[in-house]
Amino acid sequence: MKVSPSRSQQMAEFVERRKYLLLAALTAIFAVGAAARAAARPFWYDEIITLVSARQPDLATAWKAALVTDANPPLPHIATHLAVRWLGVTEVTARLPAMLGFWVFCLCLFVFVARRKGVLIGLSALLLPIVTDALTYAADARAYGLELGFCGMVLVAWQSAAEGRRRVAALVVLALSIGAMLMCHYYAILVYFPLAVAELVRARSRRALDWGVAAAMAAGIAPLVWRLQQVMGTVQAFSHGWSSAYLRQGIEFWETALNSGAAWLAMLLVLVAFARRGKIADPGGEVPAHEWTAAALFLVVPLAAVLAAITVTHAFTPRYAIIGIAGFCLLVPLLAAEYAGARSTLAALLAAVLVWATVIRMADRPAPRNPFADEQALAQALEKEPVVVADGQLFLQMWHYAPDRLKPRLIFLSDPDAALRYMGFDTIDYGVRPMRSWTKLNVINYSDFAKETSDFLVYRDLLRPEWVTPRVLADGASVELLNAPLHHELVRVRLHPRP
Repeated sequence: MKVSPSRSQQMAEFVERRKYLLLAALTAIFAVGAAARAAARPFWYDEIITLVSARQPDLATAWKAALVTDANPPLPHIATHLAVRWLGVTEVTARLPAMLGFWVFCLCLFVFVARRKGVLIGLSALLLPIVTDALTYAADARAYGLELGFCGMVLVAWQSAAEGRRRVAALVVLALSIGAMLMCHYYAILVYFPLAVAELVRARSRRALDWGVAAAMAAGIAPLVWRLQQVMGTVQAFSHGWSSAYLRQGIEFWETALNSGAAWLAMLLVLVAFARRGKIADPGGEVPAHEWTAAALFLVVPLAAVLAAITVTHAFTPRYAIIGIAGFCLLVPLLAAEYAGARSTLAALLAAVLVWATVIRMADRPAPRNPFADEQALAQALEKEPVVVADGQLFLQMWHYAPDRLKPRLIFLSDPDAALRYMGFDTIDYGVRPMRSWTKLNVINYSDFAKETSDFLVYRDLLRPEWVTPRVLADGASVELLNAPLHHELVRVRLHPRP
């Protein structure tokens, strides 16, 4: 007797037949929404550093500029260079590599999970990154969107190689993707932690080490070996970094990463809690122990990154461990599938909620703005005379967005010793200075400036640390407040000659 398929099976088969159409529709929603979010977000300090390299006239010069002006590896700068060279410099075009990388990450999660639990559960893995803070890096002209994309490729290539799916091609992609991750960000080395342990679990199960996968993983580390001297220099340069590491950051990573999607995640938990427990799918749909291990250990990557920062690099901020989000986006749908089984409609409900969340998050964006236009007190002062912008982050953003005729009047004073004494870190001073050789930044050593100028304006952000004001006061200067817009001050400094 022929058994009619259940409603859940019919739904799964319907989605399976139309999966490429559905993926195309979701890709279009993401592309439009991500471009709109990027257009509305002004470039910030780190992105402008990327743009300084990316705007060089040719690929070789962009590579050379990236090596000099940034502590991070050069691959994101090169990708951005190609994007803006072909399409011009806008908030959208400069972030195209990040957008593409983020969506590749989402698609790879879909492939990884759908191979085990079907298309509906795969859709949950595809869309989960969008309800996390990882979406921020789809509109950020830095390493993290690209790094996520290559991380997703690593996962799919590793899974394919272990299963013997086009094994030679999978091993090549595995090696190249790991290498590309390391050419995006040095903390990407932590991808070895979940993969290496998972491979040990797999070796125990099959009673033999997979030498092909081991060789591919070993080959992937080549860029780090090649750049070892630069890595050591970066670690030394961050000995007085702006973001010191502390143990609680291993938890704060998840507080930040999941905060933006907390309401959606709570809704998913409610669905799981009230779902009828179903029969687990047939053995062909089981998740191998080594894949469970890798997914679980990706959750530990942020803590591993913090420990590495405390003991070695002395600098950490949550985005350095962004690949840890892969563990969350794999485990949530896989565990939901294990709980609900093949007879449940939970997969469809989870996917529906996440599609809803995706549409809303993609539509939720602020109005585009020009940061320089928001700083009227600074703009008015620049019309009359040069102004020292005390905060390096504010200076670089104002320089990027200021009209060309006012750019030469923006001044940044550099004194790493004073920065370390009064702020506790010198990385911004050391970061801005090398850019003088690659663009028309007006960066002047404080001692040289003080010899030539005794009367000047300083614009500072009261919410950010700066060393200029305490330094001039220590030198016996008088400071007169001229204007005090919201959390900013424009002051006139008069240096008095020392006796």
